[in-house]
Amino acid sequence: MHSTKVFVLDGGNTHLKLGMFESHQLVQTKRFQDFASLEKHLSEGDTVVVANVGEHQLPKELKALGCQVFPITNMNPLPFINTYQTPKTLGIDRLCNVAAAHALHPKQNMLVVDVGTCIKFDFLNANGEYCGGSISPGIGLRYRSLNDYTANLPLLSPSNWQLVGSTTEASLHSGVMGSIAAEIKWRIEEYRNLYETLTVYLTGGDAHYFDMGQKNSIFVDENLTLKGIYALYLFQHP
Repeated sequence: MHSTKVFVLDGGNTHLKLGMFESHQLVQTKRFQDFASLEKHLSEGDTVVVANVGEHQLPKELKALGCQVFPITNMNPLPFINTYQTPKTLGIDRLCNVAAAHALHPKQNMLVVDVGTCIKFDFLNANGEYCGGSISPGIGLRYRSLNDYTANLPLLSPSNWQLVGSTTEASLHSGVMGSIAAEIKWRIEEYRNLYETLTVYLTGGDAHYFDMGQKNSIFVDENLTLKGIYALYLFQHP
């Protein structure tokens, strides 16, 4: 029997995101920059389900706190068929996103767009087969690369942008933010050209920079990865 209170932890490349489920409902989420700030919110005996693409020692640190730890990995049983040709290299965050979408909309063509450190597209068809997708640099990586690999371009943070930049900074914002918006829009259109019926989810820490919600028939859920971790926990530990 599952505990009535379960913590799920998404160990990402840039931060830790903790969610708390009570009676199968996500009731609270928090973000942390490091484990030291996270551990204050956990207690001995807590059930913690962790999917980790960042620090590899995270499960060991949780066990040291006395938590009951359930790691979710890319080699655990899945509620769908994984046709990815290199499953050992598949990021667990991608599988969690697909698991959440699959749990919410079984037997549908599903496309998940995750805008975080990287921009990831993941496709699951109506036959319950995960087919793969794409990975490209996220917002921060694009801004940093322009600064790192040029002599004079400044390091900027995400900002509002317009098509025609009349300054160097405005041109950088147009290039970075505009190219990501165009990439997301184009890829969704290409998938819809291939699949007449397609349900699309947009998630990730940087998804809020892009207005692609209801008017484009896209579900926006910033907690999709946490819901997927919990869905896989229920499937793997019935």
